[in-house]
Amino acid sequence: MNKSIQLTNASAEICSFESTGEVKELHVMIHAQAGHTFQQQLEAVLDGYEQLKANELKGATAVLKRYFLSDVANQADEVLLADTSDCAKSIIGQAPLDGSKIGLWVYMMTHVNPSLRKSGLYEVQHGEFRHLWNASAHNTAQNSEYQTRLLFNEYIMQLAQEDCTLANNCIRTWLFVNDVDVNYAGVVTARNKVFFTQGLTDNTHYIASTGIGGRPQDVQAMVQMDNYAIAGIHQEQIHYLYAPTHLNRTSDYGVSFERGTYIDYADRRHVIISGTASINNKGLIEHPKNITLQAHRMWDNVEALLKEADSSYDDVTVMIVYLRDIADYQEVNQLYKERFPDKPRIIVQAPVCRSGWLIEMECMAIKQQQRNDMPAF
Repeated sequence: MNKSIQLTNASAEICSFESTGEVKELHVMIHAQAGHTFQQQLEAVLDGYEQLKANELKGATAVLKRYFLSDVANQADEVLLADTSDCAKSIIGQAPLDGSKIGLWVYMMTHVNPSLRKSGLYEVQHGEFRHLWNASAHNTAQNSEYQTRLLFNEYIMQLAQEDCTLANNCIRTWLFVNDVDVNYAGVVTARNKVFFTQGLTDNTHYIASTGIGGRPQDVQAMVQMDNYAIAGIHQEQIHYLYAPTHLNRTSDYGVSFERGTYIDYADRRHVIISGTASINNKGLIEHPKNITLQAHRMWDNVEALLKEADSSYDDVTVMIVYLRDIADYQEVNQLYKERFPDKPRIIVQAPVCRSGWLIEMECMAIKQQQRNDMPAF
């Protein structure tokens, strides 16, 4: 179910999924109204969120929050002071392109109680699974390669404390790279090396991911990482998406991530689509310098990945769209309004990892199913 709501000096889109299982899932995107100070916009977003929690979101608990900020160096501290909720909080400098200074994505569930583990990961437990979230991890090592290596090494140790491994339990990563045109190469090198040591190769599998431009709060941090893992997951529940008619393997051009992943539970299928751009199955950019055609090819690629998971855009619960050039916002926003009028989404300024890509999107989908041979969500 999708719903749009007008709030005081803000607006929101909500997508909810409810099945035969106990847990209801919701994705909420809240947009501040432009033309006010940051403090006023932050207040409008948080007040709107509390209003929704008392009504449309009643009974649901935040599992992950991501704040998209226009000036993270000056705004992040204010967010952390104002939002003291106990869940994983991702704060990144990716300016919303609707003219506002702040946007907020919240992933919520019913019948859960997030808690901070000694490992530093946030745990959300229900059924036989422990969902583990990590957000805003960063360090200030000397270059992007070293920073990325340290981020993954620390995360691997955190997972070990939860009796998990990167290869068996990590489902999704986000890598936000400051000055992505310069620093992404170091991220790729470090990730390739770490993955090899963890048994992740093109002969086994990689991990769904988005590697995108984004500025951490700390000016010395070149890379910031968010992660999602599941303790107790069975390997037969996890499947990887390729869509070979539209896309090639990322390892063909020296990068190590999966195009998408889906996870089967008794009553639902989670589909996670990595950051996807206008690429063909030879690894080449389609429609250089044409934002409209790139958007359409990107949509086709995502649709092919969803179809491989026996899913479609009808099942998509949230979209995040990344643009290199802010001048393309009006065109892209109109395209999305026409094709996806009621989907929770945000369009932010964030250059893609290859300069010729003008646009990229990621999304998540939930599809109802009945599988007696699978554990409950």
